Amino acid sequence: MKKIIGQSLSAKTMRKFLRDAKEGSSFLIGGEPGTGKRFLAGMLVDKLYKKSNKKPPMVKIKDVPRFSEEGSIFITEDRDLFDAVSLLIKDSIWLLPLREREADIVELTECFIQETGVDGERWYSQKSMKLLLDYWWPFNIAELKRVVTLEEGYKLLPYANMKKILGNYSATEIVSIKIESFWDELGENVNPGKFYHLFLDSIERAFIKSALKQCGGSITKTAQLLNVHRNTLTKKIKKLRIK
Repeated sequence: MKKIIGQSLSAKTMRKFLRDAKEGSSFLIGGEPGTGKRFLAGMLVDKLYKKSNKKPPMVKIKDVPRFSEEGSIFITEDRDLFDAVSLLIKDSIWLLPLREREADIVELTECFIQETGVDGERWYSQKSMKLLLDYWWPFNIAELKRVVTLEEGYKLLPYANMKKILGNYSATEIVSIKIESFWDELGENVNPGKFYHLFLDSIERAFIKSALKQCGGSITKTAQLLNVHRNTLTKKIKKLRIK
């Protein structure tokens, strides 16, 4: 039976979104790859149209759609596009990545182990669970399921030390580290481009948060401090989900 796992604010928001959904409405679901967009869309269909022969089309959008049909489910991974379309669709939700839902990792792990029937005893130790909680989860919930249910899933955790590295070294020191050692740490199953963008986003997010703090939370003053246009800074704050 499908259900939304977790007690984080994100999980609770998803449950409310599903609970409040009404038949005949259009829906917009956004989020990074692997955050469960199609999973949530499927739950919408099961709730509203399980006994109906007419099910709403599920559309992955790349630009603002023309609303010629009511009752569609639109899906996107583009945050800017989501923000634009959400102005037109009342029932909209952006799913947070797993790295921002750490409170749900233990419960999700238990669910995946029971669901698949694998021997997941290795993940019940305090040391192993800490490894899961400290990991960056760049590929989100789908990756967590692979890690805890595959026989050698633990080998899919090449970023285990990256959060610690980013928290204890300056950007200059990190860049100065031998690139060869980074490739060894990343492993052959990792997309270097994905790591590159996560790395840059992490540095930029920390820098902007620090600048905002220096400016008392004023976007105008922070934009002046960083020598960027206010609109550009606002877009970055939304993209990086800085509160």
